[in-house]
Amino acid sequence: MSQDPKQSEKAKIYQKKKELLSFFHLAFTPAVLWLTLATPLSVQFKSWAAVWTTNPYGMSAFYFLWLSLYSLLLDLPLSYYSGFMLEHQFELSNQSRLSWIKEFAKKSALSFVFSLILIQVLYALIWNFPDHWWIFAWSGFAAVSYGMGKIFPVWIIPLFYKYGPVGSESLKKRIMDLAARYGLPIENVYTLNLSKTTKKANAAFMGIGRTRRVVLSDTLIDQFSEDEIETVVAHELGHFKHRDIWRQLALGLVTSLAAFWAAFRLMNPLAEKFGLEGAGDIASLPLLFLIFYGVSLILMPLQNGFSRWLERAADRFALQAGPDRSVFISCMEKLGQLNLANPHPHPAYEWFFYDHPAIHKRIQMARDWKA
Repeated sequence: MSQDPKQSEKAKIYQKKKELLSFFHLAFTPAVLWLTLATPLSVQFKSWAAVWTTNPYGMSAFYFLWLSLYSLLLDLPLSYYSGFMLEHQFELSNQSRLSWIKEFAKKSALSFVFSLILIQVLYALIWNFPDHWWIFAWSGFAAVSYGMGKIFPVWIIPLFYKYGPVGSESLKKRIMDLAARYGLPIENVYTLNLSKTTKKANAAFMGIGRTRRVVLSDTLIDQFSEDEIETVVAHELGHFKHRDIWRQLALGLVTSLAAFWAAFRLMNPLAEKFGLEGAGDIASLPLLFLIFYGVSLILMPLQNGFSRWLERAADRFALQAGPDRSVFISCMEKLGQLNLANPHPHPAYEWFFYDHPAIHKRIQMARDWKA
């Protein structure tokens, strides 16, 4: 498949806007958190919470409500532009404005409820175990991370999309045979109505243990040949064979351990500088988020570099297991055009932000491939 020059230029413009948005968001989040701490806002949120209750857990809940509403109002214009306006401008979205608002509200409500539970547990640990809360909190984070891997495809995904059967029996058989050939026990192959929101295509192995499943977006099935779909599935199968989900989880636990340790060491001295009472003061919650954000930012190139390494290995597996090298190349070209991927991102931007190798590198690797 030859690269359409107009489509290539369109992808460059789209990705340029996405890059500017990512840089803006990179500065926007810590700026909002710092502003909350440096002004009377955080203390004011705590005072408003105290109007409703003097119970510490009730206060933490109301404080988090005010902080969440404040953050949501500030972030809403950016989310609307990047999630709705930009995607429609480049003809990538199938959502109406009302549909986007409903989904955004649902995601925000779900995120708030889930985060509130975690915040309550975190402050219970800080108040009851002031010298060891960070290690207990990290252990809880590890358990939640594992649990989310199991429940995400079963409980969370159906809140936004619908699973369905694969219509083509020949395609289903090819995927089941491919999985069986490499010892992957899967119960079924599902489609996901991704087209309700976007024109982009995707596929994934979701879940851990008994919740594991192969999921193909309907956009992938509609626009890719069975050979190309088998190649995409072979790439995902490579992740399974290499135990990448466990390696990613392990790295995530190491980086989160660093974040919790940094928070433990820095919360009390930094809170005093902002006139707060330390880690146990609910008004210092934005400081905790700021420390987590800083550690995450520092470690982002390491995490993304590790992810790109895993993706390259999965690509090599797909080339070995898939139908043909030319099919892999056509599949990458089609994915790049359909998703408006930047064919040649700036190396520094790719190093910092990309969790997959750039499309042109994946294609070049396939061209150089020798089984």
